[in-house]
Amino acid sequence: MEYILGIDIGTSGCKSVILDENANPILSKSQEYSPIVRADGTAEQNPDEWYEAAISCLAKFSQSGKIDLKKIIAVSVTGQMQGITLIGHDGKPVRNSILWNDIRSEIEKNELNNKFGKHFKEKIGFLVTPALTVSKINWLKRHEHNSWKKTYKFTFASNYITYKLTNRITTDKSNISFSGLNDVKGNDWSELLISLCGIEKSKIPELTGCFDIMGTVSKKAAKETGLKEGVPVIAGGGDGSTESYSIGIAGTSNMKIRLGSAADICMVVDISKFRHLEILPGIRDVMRDYLMISRYTTSCAASIKWIRDVFYSEQPLGGETYDLMDKEAETIPIGSEGLLYHPYLSGESAPYFDSSLRAKFNGINAGHRRMHFVRAAYEGVSFSIRDVINSVKEFQETDELFFVGGGTKNKLWISILADVLGKEATIPEYCDAAYGVALMAGQGARIWNAQIKIKESLKNSKKIGYNIENHEKYNLIFKKYKEFAGK
Repeated sequence: MEYILGIDIGTSGCKSVILDENANPILSKSQEYSPIVRADGTAEQNPDEWYEAAISCLAKFSQSGKIDLKKIIAVSVTGQMQGITLIGHDGKPVRNSILWNDIRSEIEKNELNNKFGKHFKEKIGFLVTPALTVSKINWLKRHEHNSWKKTYKFTFASNYITYKLTNRITTDKSNISFSGLNDVKGNDWSELLISLCGIEKSKIPELTGCFDIMGTVSKKAAKETGLKEGVPVIAGGGDGSTESYSIGIAGTSNMKIRLGSAADICMVVDISKFRHLEILPGIRDVMRDYLMISRYTTSCAASIKWIRDVFYSEQPLGGETYDLMDKEAETIPIGSEGLLYHPYLSGESAPYFDSSLRAKFNGINAGHRRMHFVRAAYEGVSFSIRDVINSVKEFQETDELFFVGGGTKNKLWISILADVLGKEATIPEYCDAAYGVALMAGQGARIWNAQIKIKESLKNSKKIGYNIENHEKYNLIFKKYKEFAGK
């Protein structure tokens, strides 16, 4: 038996998945790590901790006795987007990676938009936010000029792992989508934006297609990981796009709602439908001829984790605590008895794109207990997702919803979300970024036709209904939510 490996470098942990040669998931392992997060907006991670976490997952595969790592014949990597990792001339990280949710570059973002806003809209389709790589580069050039000077190349989280595996610094046509330095129509780097922002071309990484074999596992990496030297490494892409790939929504009117640290809401449409437009409404998908129309809220599962850490700090960190939270929240009626939550823990992306926004609970009274705050968080995050869907024209034409991500394990939360949206939903048996990028590895290495494998896997999906009476109640509460949203 031969195997295919997919690795996902998430915000708070690494997940790795092994597929057999028929694209069936055999085993998955994960390893947590802790980003450095501070009140000043800092969100950083030592990139070598990502690589160590990936190695840890491989060691767990080996220790299980079920997988011979030498029989892995293709690898691909996905992960968080928008951050920046600096690699020095010595091949080592210059400093900690700055993550997507770092918001220190507010001033630099404003300067870039004031100077070049027209060009950003033309090339990337929207104005710069602090999340984009370009604003982080300008922050580095201003506040850590020496770090930028020492940089040989910059790249992104998943591409750091492919670099460690192959000793080749590249990025892919998916990961550049939130760099702020790309050309959506050209599906390439934008020489204009790179020039306007004063970024040295020598620091720009080589670009590859998402399904390209960008290198092979080096002798050094083989020794470190247990993989076989010479195994092909497929470029992969950003986590949102690889996850969408895993359920085959490209070219359909289906929507994916990812309940991760952030909430990613997206559709994948044929780009030919929009070529007549001057500004495209989305970013390029891992599939070359498709456009991913995607919006995300900054704090989705991150809000639920925050509730756990603050109100249930005496409890263990495992799933049992989340079970307790659900059990308590189920005793609270719809509307959390007047308590309303807006989930802006790290500012907000869609639909307000305002990093100065802050989370808030409205309507607190002396009778509220921690279970009220739990239910209010579930409802508030669900309202924020509805707020995003209402703000995008293309999202109004959705036929079917797919709920994916870690939040789908929470039965109460997904029930609330379905009621808030007033639509039935599907939870696929297999769907995540690691699984999607493993499918891409098999496709890129010509082991299988991934589209056929995806259709087969969706036959075992779970259906989620909604309650029309609950939906009507939430319609009224959502109006109150909107009164305070974005303020």
